[in-house]
Amino acid sequence: MKKFSAVSLEEAIQKARLEFCCLESELEYEVVLQPKKGFLGFGRQEAIILARQAKTEEQKNPSLSENEVSEVYLEDEAYSQIQENFFQDHQKERLSACDLGEEISKEVMRLFSFLPYRIEQVKARVEKDNVYIEFLGEDCGLLIGERGYRYHSIHYLLLIWIKKEYGLGVRLEIADFLKNKEKRVEEYLEENYNQIIARTFFQTRPFDSLSAGIALKRFREAIPDKYIVIKQISELESVILINEFKSR
Repeated sequence: MKKFSAVSLEEAIQKARLEFCCLESELEYEVVLQPKKGFLGFGRQEAIILARQAKTEEQKNPSLSENEVSEVYLEDEAYSQIQENFFQDHQKERLSACDLGEEISKEVMRLFSFLPYRIEQVKARVEKDNVYIEFLGEDCGLLIGERGYRYHSIHYLLLIWIKKEYGLGVRLEIADFLKNKEKRVEEYLEENYNQIIARTFFQTRPFDSLSAGIALKRFREAIPDKYIVIKQISELESVILINEFKSR
């Protein structure tokens, strides 16, 4: 018997039909693994069947014994994660940026529908290597939390999932929180630009982790002839160090 896998049992059977050029009624198959949808991409499992074209009454052999099916199940269980990633990666390659954004939007909206917040819409837009996610709704401000601790938790959750599932970075906007962070970094750069250019060494004020990431990228864009790195000074804060490039 030959193994077939797909996101649903029906699709796996359809693959077997096409392989053997026969009707479903002419197939003999054993279901090895039932499909699972999972949640936010975690725990997803494809359907796996073993199938062959039915033989004539004179040629028919007994179907797989219980022990044989168990052996196949154990083998597939051991490699299920590899197979899952393979099929998911190839499926995502076929999605357009628009379709991918819509899929991510639905998944995130589904997650937050379980929480006691009035979120009207989640927009997701894929651009190059990042997905831009924006929350819209009456309670969006509550998702930020004191000093942005809820925002950072949500950002981290979405980043881990989307990086694993789609290989993309995340730009998260909730109630203009990201926009305001970028604005303050830009203002700081403008205020200190002349000092940064004039000195051989400059250390910024402490930034939270999100602002530090924004500042590092923006400073490198604005001052390409300086050596610019980020240095963590505490669990929550980092500074940007700006030096002259060392001459050889």
